[in-house]
Amino acid sequence: MPRLIAGLTMFLGATSVFACTYCDPGSLKVSTLRQEARSAKVVVVVRPVNPRLVGEQGMTDLVVEQLLKNDSKQVDPKLLVLNRWIPVDARKPSRLLVFVDVTPQFDPYRGVPLRGTDVGGYLKEAMKLDDRDRNASLKFYFQYLDHADPDVASDAFLEFAKATDAEIADVCKHLEAAKIRQLLTNPKTPADRLGLYGFLLGATGTAKDVNVLVKLIRETDASASNALSGLLGGLISLDPKAGWQMTIGMISDEKIPYQHKLAAMGTLRFFQICQPKNFRPQILEGMRAIVRRGDMADMAVEDLRRWGWWDLSDEVLAQYGKPTHAAPLVKNSIIRYAITCRDTSSKEFLTRTRRTESTLVDEIEESLASEKPPPTNSKP
Repeated sequence: MPRLIAGLTMFLGATSVFACTYCDPGSLKVSTLRQEARSAKVVVVVRPVNPRLVGEQGMTDLVVEQLLKNDSKQVDPKLLVLNRWIPVDARKPSRLLVFVDVTPQFDPYRGVPLRGTDVGGYLKEAMKLDDRDRNASLKFYFQYLDHADPDVASDAFLEFAKATDAEIADVCKHLEAAKIRQLLTNPKTPADRLGLYGFLLGATGTAKDVNVLVKLIRETDASASNALSGLLGGLISLDPKAGWQMTIGMISDEKIPYQHKLAAMGTLRFFQICQPKNFRPQILEGMRAIVRRGDMADMAVEDLRRWGWWDLSDEVLAQYGKPTHAAPLVKNSIIRYAITCRDTSSKEFLTRTRRTESTLVDEIEESLASEKPPPTNSKP
């Protein structure tokens, strides 16, 4: 097992309750088909036909093509009637995956338009999975990441996006690098999936995949910048020297777009969580470069404060008062850092700052009084 994955599994264990770091956080707000099916009384694949007006109310017949679940005796599994008018094109018959509740009335609360024909069979198998065995479940969904039916492939990816970092790390040893490589290099792969695939390739690939990741990183444009965190993380796993050089270089290079720098910062944060001891010097080097940037300094300073990493204390305090760091968010973050750090330099800094901004320092001190102190992790 690659060093990154071993470290991640050991560090996070069962305590990681957050969704995949390298996936769109918006995924948390969307239910997978399996999750929706668990709570629905009836799940069917239907074909809408015969839309009509009955009085002032629209109605549409739903011809059931596949009955995937039926926990209600009140629903006819052959034909359902929807109290709504749905447009039907006889030349291009549409199909829907419908989730139904019975309260006690027939209530089709979610309908998913289907683009392919395989969702029914896929969902039927997914509903058989034991939700407690995440390893087996993710292995099942991995098979469908490149499925020809776009609805199936999208849902399989969403299952990965909702998995924790620890769960993904645990299943990596069972995944095929060749398939991940193909997904990464396929121009039709949606950009929002590249971050996860880059991370997976770093966990499962070999030295030959270094060039694959480097090429993708260099070719990533602003529209796909969110994927960079995972691509850089995968590269660091395969080739730490090259990976850190690209990550820190991206932060330091003035020509690099701001969104790319944010993505690189996400990589620093990830490794601070999963391998703080192995990569502390590299993480600090990257954070130093961010601290020097007025447009991002507040984020880096606050991260260092929360982590209890005081190695860059002199660097952080030196930014106060610079025109590039005059924004209130940046100034406040530096004062917060100094109040929490409490080393000699910070105490001297606070004494000087109180002479001109005593009210501000007092307000920030008061706001920090109720916070839990950061971990003790001072200069090694």
